[in-house]
Amino acid sequence: MRKKLAFIILLMTVFGMTLSAQTKRYGLFFGGSINTMNIDKSLYYDDSEPNTVMGFNHYTLDTTYSVSYRPVDNASVKPNGSVLFGGFFEYMASDMVGLQFELLYNQYGYKLKGTVDQKNILDDNVTTYDYESNLKMSNITAAIMIKVHPVKYLSVDLGVQPSYCFRMTKETKRGPFHKNHVYDSKTEYSPMNVGATGGLTAYWGDVFLSARYTIGFADVLKLKTPYNYTEDGGAGVIKYNYDDVKSKTSSVQLTVGYRIR
Repeated sequence: MRKKLAFIILLMTVFGMTLSAQTKRYGLFFGGSINTMNIDKSLYYDDSEPNTVMGFNHYTLDTTYSVSYRPVDNASVKPNGSVLFGGFFEYMASDMVGLQFELLYNQYGYKLKGTVDQKNILDDNVTTYDYESNLKMSNITAAIMIKVHPVKYLSVDLGVQPSYCFRMTKETKRGPFHKNHVYDSKTEYSPMNVGATGGLTAYWGDVFLSARYTIGFADVLKLKTPYNYTEDGGAGVIKYNYDDVKSKTSSVQLTVGYRIR
């Protein structure tokens, strides 16, 4: 009986200590990120305008058309930068383990650099232009993080990060030509993405500095393939096919924030 009573008292003591150690905090953070995407080489093309080549069908004596995009030669994928900001709610179950919920605005994307050959339709001379495109995905993101504190002023952060892309844009520069394109979420990309994230956070009182790496699991872009077609006897019109293609996001994030007790 005494042993049972002592055991119950011990459990109540530990439970009471756990309750007293529980802390709820919230706060704000902001910072920047370096973003890139692992894209398939089939996306190495200039989609600012279709390239139409006229031919002649000797069997039917009709004019034919071939529609495509100009390929980007010597292509290389580069990172781009963006800002991020948001807020969080932190629940510390003990001095060593906590759970953090975040809601933030962030961006993903990449730059594609290379050269593009363009033929003059009047004299068939080919001009080589420097090419650069800058793709940006604007997201509303929620993160669920497990925070482990091996020491008082440091935490190891691991979690999942679902996000919704509400706007995707691409700025294209080909020599003197410049174009901005807003992507259609129904056909040109998949707005939902889920990623894994992890990093370290250092604390100075209620001020903290956090560094994380995030990688997405979804292929967000769709391959845009143009083709010519004739409908109801009319003239040839450009149509597009959209197919899923390898395009996973990744990002290195650095933020500074403040915890409100």
